[in-house]
Amino acid sequence: MDDKRAEDFSRYFELKKQLEEASRLYYKEGVSPMSDQDFDFGLKEMEALEAKYPELRGNASLTQKVGSDLTNDFAKVTHAVPMLSIANVYSAEEMAEFVKAAEDGLRITTPNSEFRIPNSHTWICERKIDGVSLSIVYENGRLKQAATRGDGAQGDDVTLNALTIADIPEYFDAKKLKIDPSEIPQGTFEVRGEVYMEREAFERLNEQFILEGKKIFQNPRNTVSGSLKLKSVAECKTRPMRFFAYHIPQSNNRTHEENLLQLKKLGFHTNDYWTADTTDEIMKISEQIGASRDNLPFEIDGMVVKLNDLAMQRALGTTSKSPRWAIAYKFKAERAYTPLLSVEFQVGRTGAVTPVANLAPVRLAGTTVKRATLHNFDEVARLDLHYGDTVGVEKGGEIIPKITDVKKELRPIGAEPVIAPTKCPECGEPLTHIDGEVILRCENMHCAAQVQCLFEHFVSREAMNIENLGPSLIASLIATGKIKRIPDLYRLTLEDLESQERMAKKSAKNVFDAISASKERSLENLLHGLGIRFVGRTSARNLAKHFRTLEKIRTATVEDLQNVTDVGERIGKSVYDFFHTERYTQEIDELIELGCPTEFKGIVKTLFLGQTAVITGTLPTMDRDEARKLIEENGGKVAGSVSKKTSWVLAGEAAGSKLTKANELGIPVHDEAWLLEQIKNSDSGDSGDSSNESADDTANIEKETPAAQGNGQLSLF
Repeated sequence: MDDKRAEDFSRYFELKKQLEEASRLYYKEGVSPMSDQDFDFGLKEMEALEAKYPELRGNASLTQKVGSDLTNDFAKVTHAVPMLSIANVYSAEEMAEFVKAAEDGLRITTPNSEFRIPNSHTWICERKIDGVSLSIVYENGRLKQAATRGDGAQGDDVTLNALTIADIPEYFDAKKLKIDPSEIPQGTFEVRGEVYMEREAFERLNEQFILEGKKIFQNPRNTVSGSLKLKSVAECKTRPMRFFAYHIPQSNNRTHEENLLQLKKLGFHTNDYWTADTTDEIMKISEQIGASRDNLPFEIDGMVVKLNDLAMQRALGTTSKSPRWAIAYKFKAERAYTPLLSVEFQVGRTGAVTPVANLAPVRLAGTTVKRATLHNFDEVARLDLHYGDTVGVEKGGEIIPKITDVKKELRPIGAEPVIAPTKCPECGEPLTHIDGEVILRCENMHCAAQVQCLFEHFVSREAMNIENLGPSLIASLIATGKIKRIPDLYRLTLEDLESQERMAKKSAKNVFDAISASKERSLENLLHGLGIRFVGRTSARNLAKHFRTLEKIRTATVEDLQNVTDVGERIGKSVYDFFHTERYTQEIDELIELGCPTEFKGIVKTLFLGQTAVITGTLPTMDRDEARKLIEENGGKVAGSVSKKTSWVLAGEAAGSKLTKANELGIPVHDEAWLLEQIKNSDSGDSGDSSNESADDTANIEKETPAAQGNGQLSLF
């Protein structure tokens, strides 16, 4: 390989790594580590290198596919028509190139047609809302399904959450809409649009989160993305989301303009639009809208320009990731330069440590900016940031502006670099950097910055399961000084609860009773709820099963603890340290005195002992958490991904990649009926119940089960 080729390949793989990580953070974690423009320019550089060296291009390349926000928590929906992303341009010259390419494409694909460019209303220009794309499918006028864009080919089913958005009609009521019933689309009718959040609503939501001690959102777009993926429909309903409809993918109309009018007739909110026939007209409209965007109630980051004629759209078609008949003109973010005064290390409620820059005040986008986010310490390293640096600051939809670049030529002599802390600035515990993450984290749940998080964990379903004691009430009890430490929960009176804002007597009584009922839980619930470092639900249950009483755990040696199944050296040392730290032992004594569980109340079963299961898809009668508990109660373990060590897979409807991998590896696949049948047969026999076994003997029991033999395999294809 010659030097130039080697240099190009090195640059390509550097770009690939950087952009793939940026894409992952954007779609999976709602973090924007680089500007859209920097990302797009990086993609264009990758495309140029792929054109020069075709062997670099593959179907998995970012230049060939749509970014994916798919998660494992929702069933998958295959889009009837792929949901592609729109390519971006940043200048009048690039817009002119796009328009010319469209004209040339139409001349080639339809040489003898009546298409003429320009003609009346050739292009439609719409504001580019900074939100999240959503596909809504109606069947005979009633909403059937709503899905995110996902990877373009399939999306996450978020139907129940979408129904909480008032702008999305659940059905089309001809009388209410004042239209003829014949105008209600019959059969399958798909509408696509953008879910967004208005500025004021976003600010109010963040203010509420601050009062509740929760981590605030970065911008409205990320808020919407996270809200649509909430597992709690009730929580989703509290998020003030809106919806603009902008597209009918399978339309009988002649123009996009007619599509927008039809959507409006059916009760949807549609975006304002302008018509243009030339590049000059498109740019004039874009510049006018861009100049007034700060006056809008919602965030926009550009203009979307589409061919109006739908036949022209079909004639031009699409690439693997973008339509050839539409483009997004992106506004340039405002940027100002100012000195960096200091950097604060903020600890969030989940323990994530975020660097925030304090700046010399500077005017930007109509406001005075004094602080800017640095996102994470990888970004600090990328910027090579030093104290006293003159930094570029942009405000493009961020509640806290971000630092984009450093003028290194203005760096003061002897300036010290910004270095990531090694200890938590709140509690002094060592910070951890988990492989595959860019975030430094304090894992001490008893850290002062994480009090809210500790209480939420303690009352959660998988710990002490205190129903009706949600995040808002916990935040209120902390704010009013009613609870500071875990034992305080069990000292709450009815009057304490009734005194909280918006707490009715009946609600207060329900919470009070739930707290009392939690004293009847088993030892493993308390162990998991205490927030002992590294102790999850499985290790908590194994410890409780092995020792049977809290007192035996408290007096166990490190070696005793390490000998418990799936505990090992790290967890054993952590448990020993917890029960030999004065502030924790004092809390334990108080919890015992207050009547919290100190004994293991479960039955040790060995049906799935030594087996590791993976759950995928939607089960008919139970959720994944219920299935996991059944498996664990019968001695098995549940893993998050399929590997050669997986014993079998429990699959339901719309099972995805995990099922595919299981079949590739020849791993048995079972359904819910099989699971329930195995447990029923085990319960009716004598050998499944080992409740009389001693703690030492339990770990040595081996039993061959139908699951181990691979019986009852189900094909779900």
